[in-house]
Parts: sequence; C-alpha cells; structure tokens
Amino acid sequence: MCKIDFKLWKEVLVNPVKTFKKQEKKSDLTLGALNILIAGVVAGFFYGLLIMSGFSTAGYMQGLRAGIMGTGVGVMGFVLSIVTFPIVYLVSWFITSGILYLFAVVLGGKGTFTKQSYLIALYQSPLIVIQTILLSIPIIGPIISLLVGIYGLYLLTLALKQVHKVSTGKAIAIWLLPGVIVIALLIIVALALVISMMPLMA
Repeated sequence: MCKIDFKLWKEVLVNPVKTFKKQEKKSDLTLGALNILIAGVVAGFFYGLLIMSGFSTAGYMQGLRAGIMGTGVGVMGFVLSIVTFPIVYLVSWFITSGILYLFAVVLGGKGTFTKQSYLIALYQSPLIVIQTILLSIPIIGPIISLLVGIYGLYLLTLALKQVHKVSTGKAIAIWLLPGVIVIALLIIVALALVISMMPLMA
C-alpha cells in the first residue's frame, strides 16, 4: 500500500544527495504519482482560497473586482483549482519525465523511467506547494519563486546523476537540450513566418 512520507519533502530539499541515494532503491511510479497528486491538491486548495478571497496571481496579485463572491465565480474557481491542479501537474510530470528519459538514454543514462520519475516527484512535490504560495506574495514572491525554480534545476541535476550514473555535465545536458531544441524550433517557425509574410509587406 502506497503511503506518503511528508518528512521526505523536507529531507529532499535540505539533503538531496543522501535522500536521492536512499530513495532510489524504493522507487515506485505509483507512489511518485501520489506525491504529485497530493501536492497538486494542496496547491489547488491554496490557489482556490486566493480566488475566493478576491485575488489572483495574474497581474502580480491585483485584486479581482466586480463582486467575485456574489457571482459565484470565487466558489467555482476554488473547486476547479482543486480538481484541475492535480491533473495538470500529474500529466506535466509524466510527460516531462518521459522526455528527459529519452534524452538520458541517448546520452548514455543507465537508470529506469520509474526511478527517474520517482526521484523527480520527491523534490517536485514540495516545490509545487512552495512556489504556489510564493506567487501569492506581491512583487517579491515571483522573484523568490524564480530562485526556487533554479534550485529545482539543481535538484533535477542531482536526481539525474543518481539515477543514470552520469557526470554533472551530462545530467545538465539531459534537461538543457530539450529546452534548447524547443527554443530553436520556435525561432525557426518565427523566421519562416516572417519570410513568408515579406512579399505581402512589400
């Protein structure tokens, strides 16, 4: 039976190397998914409360007006947040891990998809909650959240090193290359659109 150990959420942030090494042997895809789902529910609950209180992260927490509670939008937003957040985070976790695994294999990674996904879920779960809370803080919140996101890349690098038994450079390449490829494709598409429109602009 899968059981969430919330102490791991703290341990993986404070002592990631030791935690990853220990937890790798206990890797469980279902348990990883459960961690992400619970984090999504907590984040959705918190974000839902913000909506019901008349706030939104959009526009750096500008207060929503026009009787949000009276129209029932707040309650609807609260329910939708709790329902959609876990699903979105779960699907994102699974797809992202799949992409990373493909690049890991290409770069000589030795680990399994299950181990990789589980370790990613361990650190990603608490970060989901932390970043959701930070984004509710005006001005400084998004900045701190960005720093947390950068720390998340550091944790991802450590997790990939542990699972795939690769160097730090290769671990970074595993998550950096997909981003570079996406950016390159976007630039190519943008240039193609510009070139195709040039005759019309003449």
